[in-house]
Amino acid sequence: MKNEATNPPECRRCGECCRKGGPALHAQDKALFEGGDALDLSLVVTLRAGEPAFDQVLGRVIPLTNEILKLKGTGGSWTCSLYDASANACGLYASRPAECRALFCQDTSELAAMYDKDRLARRDLLPKGHGVLAVMDEHEALVPPARIAELAVLLRARGQEALDAERELSRMALADRAFRKSLTERAGIAPEYHDFFFGRGIDALFAAVGLCLRADVRQGVRVQPDPLWRD
Repeated sequence: MKNEATNPPECRRCGECCRKGGPALHAQDKALFEGGDALDLSLVVTLRAGEPAFDQVLGRVIPLTNEILKLKGTGGSWTCSLYDASANACGLYASRPAECRALFCQDTSELAAMYDKDRLARRDLLPKGHGVLAVMDEHEALVPPARIAELAVLLRARGQEALDAERELSRMALADRAFRKSLTERAGIAPEYHDFFFGRGIDALFAAVGLCLRADVRQGVRVQPDPLWRD
């Protein structure tokens, strides 16, 4: 019989943690973006301050107080983009991010201890004076996630408040799309990098607070509550 005192439990390599989402990135992960075998920013998505996100330690969705960077999901899911499902293996295992090194499903205390500390932000991975920094700030001011959550509540009310909320949300949707289009056309930055520079697209931000974005002939877009959404 295996003696767990001398032979502690080991990872079963079931891939469950990888399928639940890529890791958030911390200061010690900055080295992964440097050198010949560096990770590419196209693999990173920014979750911005104010948007709802699942807290693995608390086990519930809460608004973020600060932005975090995560490795993207793949195939329309949160499954980490570095996970090889056919082999139940990580494509970066030897130099995997800090959260992956800390996580052990049978004892999450090490992950909990470092979970919200020393997290990377976009500016940590961009050189000082990068040409898109000012554009990022402008986008942040015009499309703030915390305001989207507030307006979602107002949109479900009746009367003038709901109408005003719908107009403001529509302007945000058009602004977000314009920023992404301009980033490609003027700066030559391909769409796969947009989720790093601007965070998740407006459709995902709206869906997270129970809103739907529809095309509208007159206004360009129309924002409506999702009738199937449950808080």
